[in-house]
Amino acid sequence: MIALDSEKRRKSGDPIRVAELKQKINNEDYLYGAIFRIAQVLSNEILGIPQGGAYDERQWEGRK
Repeated sequence: MIALDSEKRRKSGDPIRVAELKQKINNEDYLYGAIFRIAQVLSNEILGIPQGGAYDERQWEGRK
């Protein structure tokens, strides 16, 4: 139940989560890390590397 509730909040634009993300994007280290993770996932997808680098949300789904 808790996982379903958090998933619903995540998809519905939970105001608390939105506020936390707004705060995080003002942090240069967080922003750099997020951009790096996105670039790593995209590079892996383009190159067809199944498990290299950072994990994206689709890969984490099966690990819960």
